[in-house]
Amino acid sequence: MNILSNSIDALEQKFAASRTTSSKVALNIEISTEVVNDKVIIEIADNGSGMPEEVKENIFNPFFTTKEVGQGTGLGLPICYQIIVEKHNGQIQCSSQVGEGTKMMIELPIKAGD
Repeated sequence: MNILSNSIDALEQKFAASRTTSSKVALNIEISTEVVNDKVIIEIADNGSGMPEEVKENIFNPFFTTKEVGQGTGLGLPICYQIIVEKHNGQIQCSSQVGEGTKMMIELPIKAGD
């Protein structure tokens, strides 16, 4: 839910920025799932504002946020990381380009480890 919420926030930012110009912007979130071998792969992609590299490097750090005071705690993605990686032995990766959007890739094992 935190990842999806961040995608929505990115689209809202892009929409707000587009209101200052006369151009119309199509806003999209795409969610896909796939089973590969013994893993489930979930991708959540948006065509929002994207992130610069220095932001992307810190998104899983507790209390790191780019949102205004009172808008975010900086705990959403660190909690996602903890659940996916530490509790379920999965992986989470982020790819993003400024102005192009962001894709979060989650990989979870189908069976619990021993």
